[in-house]
Amino acid sequence: MPRKTKEAKEIEEEVKKKNTKKTATKKESAKKATPKAATAKKSTAKKATAKAENKSVAKKAPVKKVATKKSAAKKTTEKAVTKKAATKKASKKIDIIEYYDLPYRYNQTIVKVLAQTPTTLFIYWDISDEDRENYKKQFGDNFFETTKPVLKIFNDTMNYSFEVEINDFANSWYLHVNDAKCDYRIELGRRPIFSPSDIGGTDYVYISNSNEIEAPNDRILIDKAQNMVYFRNVKTNQVIGKSFADISLLRNMGKIYNIYDLYKELYGEEDLYNPSSNFYKGEL
Repeated sequence: MPRKTKEAKEIEEEVKKKNTKKTATKKESAKKATPKAATAKKSTAKKATAKAENKSVAKKAPVKKVATKKSAAKKTTEKAVTKKAATKKASKKIDIIEYYDLPYRYNQTIVKVLAQTPTTLFIYWDISDEDRENYKKQFGDNFFETTKPVLKIFNDTMNYSFEVEINDFANSWYLHVNDAKCDYRIELGRRPIFSPSDIGGTDYVYISNSNEIEAPNDRILIDKAQNMVYFRNVKTNQVIGKSFADISLLRNMGKIYNIYDLYKELYGEEDLYNPSSNFYKGEL
């Protein structure tokens, strides 16, 4: 074989050096590529585990919903039970009696008379809104301002009458009369305050008439054929018998005897206060 020259040897050595450099660079690039691949594999593995965890959480979520539904159902049942208990309690409380005031007026044109005692009458009245408007149309808009209300009291038993002036601030009146055991009726009317010309020249306007009542008797009629008379004390519920001979005033006054004088004769100075009528004899 022919011997190589120095130049040829130098060329071969340079070629070998270049080849070794290329192989070294390839190995380095391969080493660099391997950690990237490892990191990529790790990231993919992490993503896969995250997906798996998400799937497991998604699978577990419906279980929580079922639990919440059950708790909500329990709450609704508890509320229903409490509502039933509340309704039962409310039904029991219906028996409570409530207090209501009587109305001030019934919007009716009316006059009524009642006997409180033998010599005391109670009268109440009212004029309806419709009748008020009719009086204003007939006598003018100022009819109730230019007139005053009056009560006429008629004693039909003893055939006399008298008049009492009242006011528009009241709708009831207590009236003292002198005669007991008589038939009474009341008439409500209005008279002009200043001049009859204010209400068309008339001196009296009739409004309404009451019922008729008989006032109670304030005297006791005693038959002389009796020897004894019996009384019951309403305070002590004790029955007392008295002989006519023991009642001196009765012998002097005859058959008709005032009930208050008789009470004093029987019970002395005992209090004459009557709680049912709320007054003393001296106030009559």
